[in-house]
Amino acid sequence: MPGSRTGVPQPPTFIPADTRIPFPVSEQPLSCRTDPALFAIEDVSTSEDPRAWEKATAQAKQACSGCPVVTGCLKWALANPDLTPTGVWAATTKRDRTQLRKQLVARHGDDWVGVVAEQDRRRREQRRTTRIAPPTVRDQALARLELELIHTRPEPYNRWKQPITSQQAAANRRVLELALTGKAA
Repeated sequence: MPGSRTGVPQPPTFIPADTRIPFPVSEQPLSCRTDPALFAIEDVSTSEDPRAWEKATAQAKQACSGCPVVTGCLKWALANPDLTPTGVWAATTKRDRTQLRKQLVARHGDDWVGVVAEQDRRRREQRRTTRIAPPTVRDQALARLELELIHTRPEPYNRWKQPITSQQAAANRRVLELALTGKAA
């Protein structure tokens, strides 16, 4: 068999990613790309400090907490278990991801990736149609008035926040007098 001799390095096995959930991209510099060693918690030595693994995990999770693509990263990591067997992905460890996958299978069935991908597709389509839908005539008129700095309508009277006028006080007094005399309908 060609390529099966001992001592000869074999090319790495190609593991395809699930294409239904795309790998998240961002223009911002991400911690996982600027310092990938931070997320390889399996490489942490616990010989000097027995709590080094917990500290490294907490540090990696903290780095993920402010990431703009953490949701997409988590979906991708859950959908591709063979590509994410180790390390911290979207502030989750291997154990966390295994537990989340079990919950997703229980909730959506064995093809939970397809269900999640379809939900994402619907959300994107809804956002796209909302963006593309032309504004109504009313919306155009309101936008034009806002550009001209003309108030579209006066702010409604809020009796709990604005002081009462003397006319309103007199009208309230008349209503109370009619109610007390029994003449109010």
